[in-house]
Amino acid sequence: MNPLSGLQEYEDVLARTRFPKVTIQRAFRTLMQRQFVFGNDYGSRDIYELLIDDQVRPFAERLFDVFGWRLQFNTSGNIKMVCLMPPMAEAPDTPRDKRLAHQAQPLRVDEAIAILLLRAFYDSAIQSTGLVNGNAQWHTDGLHDLWKEKTRKDPPGKVRMLDILRFLKNHGLIQVSLPPTFHEGMAFTVRPSISMVAVSEPLEALKRYAKEARPASGEDGGDEAAAEEKSDA
Repeated sequence: MNPLSGLQEYEDVLARTRFPKVTIQRAFRTLMQRQFVFGNDYGSRDIYELLIDDQVRPFAERLFDVFGWRLQFNTSGNIKMVCLMPPMAEAPDTPRDKRLAHQAQPLRVDEAIAILLLRAFYDSAIQSTGLVNGNAQWHTDGLHDLWKEKTRKDPPGKVRMLDILRFLKNHGLIQVSLPPTFHEGMAFTVRPSISMVAVSEPLEALKRYAKEARPASGEDGGDEAAAEEKSDA
């Protein structure tokens, strides 16, 4: 898509589609911010319907391809979502420097750990048929215990944990209604999008982190083992 043909295609889409220009712009902004848009969610169902529209979808795919990102659509079954994925980061044989160049803003170590733990829990829920419409129900107590067990380190404090949950929610990895302050036993839903942004063997990655992490390292401490296992969220 060169600039001139891209602009003309955009004008053609606006002329053909039933969606107003401001609605299309809002949908694209939302997808860029969240990375995942779900068709069953109240408040984003209209954005999902716009992105899978026969007039908008081809243009959206070519538009994001210009920036090296790929749109992935799941429109059948119980899991209905549109995903914005960096293709270079998906290939395991891609050199690490190139993977990182195509990733979004780098994650902090505790954010990467949380994503790995969510993936590990989601995988176990799949094995135990603990999914409802592709989602797995969990709670912060379970996350706390698994964090301590697998990393051999204490989880972040309440304020930071609330920030992490907010980060996970904003990226479409969990669904939760967050209170102003953290409290134990908060329930949340792990979404199927977690399988698309975390490594396929999360527990092995966490074992390497627990083995190699320095006892004196801080929350952001530059632990290389965890940094290499960052997700693409």
